[in-house]
Amino acid sequence: MGKRVRTGARAAGGRLRRTAVCAVAVSAAVGGLASCGTDREVTYAGGSLEELVPEDEKRGRELATEAMTLFRDTESVRIAVEMNTPKGHQKVSLHVDRESNCTGTFDAGPAQRGDLIMIAGGSTYVRFSESALAEIRRMAAGRGPETAARVRERTALASGKYLKIPTGPGGGARRVMPVNSCDLDKFTHAMPGSPGPDDVIKALPETRRHGKAVIPLVEDKEGDKTSVYVAAKGKPYLVGFEAEENGEIMTMRMSEYGEPVSAVAPAAAETLDISEVGPGGGGLFEV
Repeated sequence: MGKRVRTGARAAGGRLRRTAVCAVAVSAAVGGLASCGTDREVTYAGGSLEELVPEDEKRGRELATEAMTLFRDTESVRIAVEMNTPKGHQKVSLHVDRESNCTGTFDAGPAQRGDLIMIAGGSTYVRFSESALAEIRRMAAGRGPETAARVRERTALASGKYLKIPTGPGGGARRVMPVNSCDLDKFTHAMPGSPGPDDVIKALPETRRHGKAVIPLVEDKEGDKTSVYVAAKGKPYLVGFEAEENGEIMTMRMSEYGEPVSAVAPAAAETLDISEVGPGGGGLFEV
C-alpha cells in the first residue's frame, strides 16, 4: 500500500501527486488479493484451487476495479485535498484536463493562499489573497527596513492582480505551488498497477459523503485507517478518500468528471508580469 504524503509547503505540488498515488493504491489493492499469507480455506472447484473470498471483499474488488478504470480514462476531473499537519491546515482544489488546462485555489499557510490559472501547460497566472499579501509584508518587516520597503511596494503592485509567471528556461512557474499538479496525464500515469498481496479492503454498506450516496472501501492496517469512497448511484466513480496516519488526517475529493476546464487568461489590466518586476521572475516577494 502507498502511504500518505509528507508535509511541507515547498513540496505541495509533489505532495498532491503522491496523495493521488496513495488514494489509487488503496482502491487498486482490492484487485490484488491473493491466497498467499492468509489462513482462509482453499477448496477444489472446476479443476483449480479457489480461495473462498468473503462477499464484502469480492464486491470491493469489483467496485474498485471499475472505479480505477473510470479515473484513468477521464478527460478532466476536479481534485481537492485537505490535510491537518503539524504545520497547520493545508488545502488545494484543482480542476485539470488532459491538455494541462488548470484552474483552482490553494492554501498552504498564511503567506501562500490564492488562486491560479494554467493554460495548456504554458501561460500560468497566480493571484495571492489580500490576507496572504499582508502576511508577506509582516514577514518582511522582520528583515529590516530595506526589505520591508521593497516588499511593501511589490505587494501593493500585486494587490488584486494575477501574477504572470515565466514558463521558459529559468522561469518560476514550475516552482509555484501547486502548478506542478496541473498535469492529469502524469497524475493518472503515476497510479500503481500492482497492489500488495496482503492488502485486504472491504466494501461497506452504502452511506453518504460529500453530499453523495457512496460505498466505502475500507482498509485497517497496523493502526492506520484508509477509506476510499465510490459513487453508489450510476457508475462507481471515485468520490473521496480519507486517511489517518501517525495522528495526521488527510481527505481528498474527486468531482466534475468530464466537465470542461475554463482556463482563460485574465485581462491585461488584471495581470502583472513578474519577469518585469523581480529578478529572474522569482524575486517578487523574497524576504
